[in-house]
Amino acid sequence: MFIAKLRWIILTLAFSLLLWGSYAGLQLGAYLPCYTCCFVQARCGTCFFLTLQRTLGVCTTSSLSYLGVQFLIFSGLIMVIGRAWCGWICPMGFLQDVLDKIRQWLGLGHVRFSQKLRGRLKIVKWIFLGVAVLLPIWVAFPVLFPSVALDLRIPFCQLCPGKYLLPLTVGNPDRIALDFESAATIVMSSLGLTFSIMLILGALVKRRFWCPYCPLGLVLSWYRKISGLKLVKNNGKCTHCEICYNVCPMEIEEVFKEKEKKNVTFQDCTLCLKCIEHCPEEDALSAKYLGATIYHSTNKGFFKRHSSPIEPETLEERAQETTFHLGW
Repeated sequence: MFIAKLRWIILTLAFSLLLWGSYAGLQLGAYLPCYTCCFVQARCGTCFFLTLQRTLGVCTTSSLSYLGVQFLIFSGLIMVIGRAWCGWICPMGFLQDVLDKIRQWLGLGHVRFSQKLRGRLKIVKWIFLGVAVLLPIWVAFPVLFPSVALDLRIPFCQLCPGKYLLPLTVGNPDRIALDFESAATIVMSSLGLTFSIMLILGALVKRRFWCPYCPLGLVLSWYRKISGLKLVKNNGKCTHCEICYNVCPMEIEEVFKEKEKKNVTFQDCTLCLKCIEHCPEEDALSAKYLGATIYHSTNKGFFKRHSSPIEPETLEERAQETTFHLGW
């Protein structure tokens, strides 16, 4: 369970650092590839999506030049560890994992969506990304309904659950309210609060409920083939036991089904490495950084976990708790 404990330590430290770091004089810029909401007063860095929306909303030569520089830094940070930003650093990921711990403490099973339903819901993150990119351009060139456009300078931030939940967790509860400035802000803040409630309820019944619909995670996934950290499979040693699927909080079944590709860092993978930790086959799965193995599955590690007292999380991750399947 070393990796699980290490991940919790890093998630907790990252949450504290990113959302309270300014008290220590830290400033990490506005290009971070994780949710560090601009509405958290003590944050030490800001989500890149704020920079993206603000600069597109101005759409001048200087703003686009600034966006280009910020995008290069943003891309560089992603290429270091890929979507491990989601699995190991993101404050919203930490919040979801805490809610999942509460679910386990309450003794509740978790919902698992069918692959067909997951495929249908993929459109959601594209819609959110469209909101973050297209509406700010409308703000810059408000040919239609200019008075409405002025209230949508950072439209995704108005919808994002992070705007409401992250300030609440760090002591800024004034953000949990409707914005009555205009009809547009009322609609957007109402939707944002609705999404926040859905996230809380969803995370109490489904692991990493928000992550499959996160537009920032979608952008991070585009770098999975060029980022330094990758999930690699030795197909000759895989017995297709499905343990990796059972423990995966993102419900990725392609890892155990894949029979040819070595790189199994699929789009939704947050590189939490639970699949490696629980894989019973020696070297069947491994995490490689710039081609060098930094962690791999072992028989010894698997049997050591099975010979020790089973903790609630371990029991769940071996798929022995009640799981509900939803699908159409």
